Amino acid sequence: MQVHSSRLPAGGSAGPRGRNAGPPGTVLYLSMIASSPSHAAKFDGIRRYCSSRGWEAVAVSRDDASAAALPALLRRYRPVGCVVDGIARHGDLPPRFFRGVPVSYVGYPSRLAGSKPNFVFDHAAIAATAFRDLSAIRPPCYAVVGHHNPLRWSRQRAAAFRAAATAAGAKCFAFPARPRFRPESGESFEKRLAPWLAGLPDRCAVFAVSDEVAVRVARAARAAGRPIPRSLTLLSVDNFPELCERADPPISSIQLDFEREGWLAAAALSPNYRTRDGRPGAETSVLGPLFVVRRQSTGGRGRREPWILKAVETIRREACDGLAARDLAARFPGSRRLFEMRFREATGHSVLDEILHVRLEKAFALLAETDTAIGAVPALCGFRCNRTLDALFRSRTGLSMRDWRKRTR
Repeated sequence: MQVHSSRLPAGGSAGPRGRNAGPPGTVLYLSMIASSPSHAAKFDGIRRYCSSRGWEAVAVSRDDASAAALPALLRRYRPVGCVVDGIARHGDLPPRFFRGVPVSYVGYPSRLAGSKPNFVFDHAAIAATAFRDLSAIRPPCYAVVGHHNPLRWSRQRAAAFRAAATAAGAKCFAFPARPRFRPESGESFEKRLAPWLAGLPDRCAVFAVSDEVAVRVARAARAAGRPIPRSLTLLSVDNFPELCERADPPISSIQLDFEREGWLAAAALSPNYRTRDGRPGAETSVLGPLFVVRRQSTGGRGRREPWILKAVETIRREACDGLAARDLAARFPGSRRLFEMRFREATGHSVLDEILHVRLEKAFALLAETDTAIGAVPALCGFRCNRTLDALFRSRTGLSMRDWRKRTR
């Protein structure tokens, strides 16, 4: 049995209650895939919450967390709760299997999580972020590539991206997936992908639904003689540095907060857990994307330089407080012209574009997730003039902020 345990110093925790029992504060993370960066990040979030409670976090291999093995695991650890990851399989560990032990889910369909807390990523918001970021390059067309095994989240991201392109009146090509009952190896996937990429129009913007898929797209594009980013541009999701920065070329990617997902799932095991509206009980909570990390695959040169990272962090923190490009340039040595030139070389766009990107992201969040008055949104996002945001919003969505809010809700 593969078990990863982390005993974190906090609070007074008693010792084991028996030879095979775990400590009183054990939380089990089921469906752990040790080789997956997303699962490792979720486990880090679970451990972080457990640290605050004096609990121990234990990750159990997916093969050892089957329905048949679950009773023995519960007897061995006597956990205060379990977090179940449904990224690979669904429906085989429903709440009734846990015999009254508190349980929360990450990545499960709501109907299978039942009445238990469930934390999932907003695949439509991820796809919308991808389309907005790629549209800044002004490509003649778009393309989307799903996972070689057409998993549910992959299908949702691909469909949402196609819908975003259609809504904008843009042409979008979709790589044909194999039927779900016909699994495909990664190698076979790349062989099918290469001639398809070869047939895409020049400068087409390609959205890959994950970093793993994007790495295969980059290899297939190279085999097809379609250099990235000169002939095709490429954006993916997850932002795992070990995949994105080691790829050729380094791949731009949307950052997801897997660690927060794990932290929230662990926090939901607490007896004091409340849903977002303050009620006790269960709720499917949807997490949106954080931001886009741009690298060479979309025309930038990456953000490895410390000053670039610092500048981007400053923009993320202060853009909505009225930060201007000249103010940011004044904080760094050299002329403003040199600063902006090197920023563009590193990111593929200007300082102003980055500032407007952050402000627009906040505007979208305020309109979709709050009841903030339309007239108050520009000032909250750092715009001095309401008409500036209105014009920018219409250029990106084709709708007024009021109409976009109505459609989104």
